Amino acid sequence: MRIFILSDHPLFGQGIESLIGQQTGLQTVGRASDIQQAMPQIQELRPDIVILDSSNWPSGPAPVALPILAQQLGTKVIALNLEDNSMSIYRGERRIVKEVKDLLEAIEDE
Repeated sequence: MRIFILSDHPLFGQGIESLIGQQTGLQTVGRASDIQQAMPQIQELRPDIVILDSSNWPSGPAPVALPILAQQLGTKVIALNLEDNSMSIYRGERRIVKEVKDLLEAIEDE
C-alpha cells in the first residue's frame, strides 16, 4: 500500500512515516503540509491512502478529503484527529442506486 501523509505538524508526519516504515507492505510515497501543495503530488503519485491530520481544520476533515476524492483516483482518505483520538475514513467510490438492495449493499460493505 502506497501512502501519502498530509499534515502541517512536521512531528506528526515524521511519526506516521516512521510507523509506516516499520510495517511490511506499507510505503510512504510523499508528504505535504497543505492541500494546495499536496494535490499535484497526489495526482502524480496516485497513493492508495492519504493520511491527514484533521486537528487543525475547524470545519473538520471533509473539506480536505473531498478534493482528494473528487480526483477519482481510488484513493482512501484516513483523517486522524489528535485532539480526541478519533479517525474518519473516506472512500472515493461512487455507485448507482437503483434499488433498496443497492443501498443496503453499500451500508454492509464497510
